[in-house]
Amino acid sequence: MGRIGGVKILRAVRNGSGSVELVRPIIGGMTKSENDSAGEAALHSVPPDRQTQFETQPGRPIDITSWLLDEDFPIHPVGSKPKRVVTCPLTNAPFLISGHSYLFKIAKDRRATQMWSEVIAYRIAALVGLDVPPCFVAVNETTGEVGALVEFFFGYPNEPQPSRLVHAADLLQRFRTGPRTDRPHFVRMNLQIGRALKIDDVDWWARALTFDALIGNTDRHPENWGWLVRRPESGEVEWRLAPIFDNGTSLGWEIQEDKLARATDPSRIARYIRAGRHHVGWDRLTDSPTPHLELCHLFAQAYPAARAAMQQVIDFESTRIAPILEECAQLIVGVPFTPDRVRFVLALIEARKHELSAIMGA
Repeated sequence: MGRIGGVKILRAVRNGSGSVELVRPIIGGMTKSENDSAGEAALHSVPPDRQTQFETQPGRPIDITSWLLDEDFPIHPVGSKPKRVVTCPLTNAPFLISGHSYLFKIAKDRRATQMWSEVIAYRIAALVGLDVPPCFVAVNETTGEVGALVEFFFGYPNEPQPSRLVHAADLLQRFRTGPRTDRPHFVRMNLQIGRALKIDDVDWWARALTFDALIGNTDRHPENWGWLVRRPESGEVEWRLAPIFDNGTSLGWEIQEDKLARATDPSRIARYIRAGRHHVGWDRLTDSPTPHLELCHLFAQAYPAARAAMQQVIDFESTRIAPILEECAQLIVGVPFTPDRVRFVLALIEARKHELSAIMGA
């Protein structure tokens, strides 16, 4: 190749006077000359070094204009939001994987702010080492589209025995007794299925439920969690729970800009938190959306040994959240993360963490 088809990244920063300056695009986190010299060494080994990805962030929107659409599924067939499957070109950026597939979830219409929720959820998870797919703000300069770029958590390049994703809905549907496709869906049954699959998943659920309560995720339905399944060359089929994916329906995404200032009032924050519901229920008798905090309380009471896993999710200094939100506000994209939303999300996370801390100490 005459030049490596790396990842071109566009940076927009504010200078000392407050005006916006556009910095020349770079490729894969490096200058063009640095990237050209990287050569084949830019190819990542698999599985990726998650700690490196957690500690290294692009700090700017990733320009996917030159990324190729997936040959088999250019339009992702699952979910209600518009999304495309794209392939990362050769890059030495430590937060990207050359030749790997990513999901570009386009920010559009009234749900456009879910892009920020997805990105911030990943950044919060990174603070405590929680297994959440890496997610970055991305733009397509040709189409003008902006959205969340989410790493596929299976099918890595050169993976000798690739895993496949099995959605929970695929197994839960055999227990359906009514017309609803998203029920039954309750914690006790989910854990029972895990035992049948020989998976010790209590700690996974402890972290997932606590994380959803921390960010206020209301959409953890059976299509939004599942298992990674692989068959070794010798031995039984192996099942393990997938990373905690699809976290955009959270962090007050639905609150309109002109309502944010009032919504930040502590009393309104408290009411908002109490009104939040997780999709999953607790048991067969309460198989309906359950308040986040109530679900965490029930889980901590039923599985006291899992409290440590729950505590891990909120084991971060609150002062580390504001810089994440301020970084988002500095990015100049078509869906801005406004100062009012910074203040609201910061207050919301702090209040949720406080409530969860009380449950852990109960």
